[in-house]
Amino acid sequence: MDDQEKLARQRFMLLQIIRLGGAAMAMIGAVIISGRWIDSPELGYVLLVLGALEFFIVPNLVAKSWHAPDP
Repeated sequence: MDDQEKLARQRFMLLQIIRLGGAAMAMIGAVIISGRWIDSPELGYVLLVLGALEFFIVPNLVAKSWHAPDP
């Protein structure tokens, strides 16, 4: 395995970990909104929105930063 392939695998795994974290955060937010764990729906809404942002937007921003030229 050459260095470029190793770097590509590491980047792919990082993107998947970011997405998994976002999905978990959104699910925890949904459970909190339902009132099963904590009786604080405001916290649940915040976690749900932040989890969705982490799932959909953050991986794209990270991937774009890899294509940006170094200063």
